[in-house]
Amino acid sequence: MNWKLVILAVGMSLTFWDIFNVPYIVNYSSSAFHVSQELASFPLSAEMVGYALGGAMNGLLASLRGRRLGLLTSMGLVSMGSLLGLLAVSFYWLIPAELLIGLGIEGELSIVPAYLSETSPPDRRGRNVGLVTASGFLTTLIVGPIAVLAGTGGWRLLFLAGLLVSIVALVLRLRLPESPMWASSKSRLTWDWGALIMLAVWFLSYFAGYSLFSEPIFSLLQEKGFSNSALYFTYILYGDPLGVLLGTFLNDWIERKVSSTMVNVIAGAVLILWPLLKGTSFLIAGFLEMYLQGFKFPVMYTYTAEVFGTRVRTLAYGIADGLGHLGGAVGPLLFSLVYYGDPLGGMALIGFASILAGVFIAVWGVRTTGRSLDQIRG
Repeated sequence: MNWKLVILAVGMSLTFWDIFNVPYIVNYSSSAFHVSQELASFPLSAEMVGYALGGAMNGLLASLRGRRLGLLTSMGLVSMGSLLGLLAVSFYWLIPAELLIGLGIEGELSIVPAYLSETSPPDRRGRNVGLVTASGFLTTLIVGPIAVLAGTGGWRLLFLAGLLVSIVALVLRLRLPESPMWASSKSRLTWDWGALIMLAVWFLSYFAGYSLFSEPIFSLLQEKGFSNSALYFTYILYGDPLGVLLGTFLNDWIERKVSSTMVNVIAGAVLILWPLLKGTSFLIAGFLEMYLQGFKFPVMYTYTAEVFGTRVRTLAYGIADGLGHLGGAVGPLLFSLVYYGDPLGGMALIGFASILAGVFIAVWGVRTTGRSLDQIRG
């Protein structure tokens, strides 16, 4: 195994650990500090703000001062946020703690795929990005059990785990060399309007994807006769890590413009048809949808890093993916508003959002698989 992949995988695992442990931290700590439901939502909102800003901020830093500094900064922010959360003496401390962690998480997501793309051979670029991405997604399988074991009295342990791993990742990253492509790039930082197109792609894709975790999906399961909706949602959710693994394996075998387009289009079609099914076929379609949601991440993370020039790559990536997360905030709200008045219309809304994301890639995107980054955009 390439030692760079191992070092980056440690940090990426922490990234997804922090993404998925927030609901448990908020639930446990709000009970411990006896805060209102309104106040309890602030740490999660702060983290979402961090997502929106962190990619562009750290992406700009990495474009101007180098990928290595960006990689160290993202882990440094996560360490600071985890320490602040661990030492919190009131619930209010968790708001800046999660803001810092959010800045670091999205800063990580804007740098790692770009760094790997610039330091990997063209025929292994997709695999390398996919393997590091998969390490993060597979971490999500252990968050729930550990959080449940920690319980209400052990919510600080979730911050402690993040702090220890982030410090280890930060120290290991001191060994990473600068990206040769960035170091040798002589061009000035110039704006690439393609960032707005990929922003639209990610906004629409997150709009649909995050909606799958909102309350209407649990209502849909119950309406189809699956009264224990949480249990059956867990069943279909396991399609997600399977999709990540297969997406990683196939990432260098299929042209990524095609796979990025088709995964969004097919996922959208499944969403539109899903509420028309019943029984076992309904569950299979739900599993397939989650599989497609997982499949798209190694593919689209790689593709987004490839379609921009070297100097602007991390900034454009950070804008596209970071601000694109706003789709994940807006989507569940609009989906819920539409669904409870018109269930089929609600599913069609998120389905067509996903399809439109694929259409944007099909129209604007370029072929990237097996080509050097210089041949794609320079």
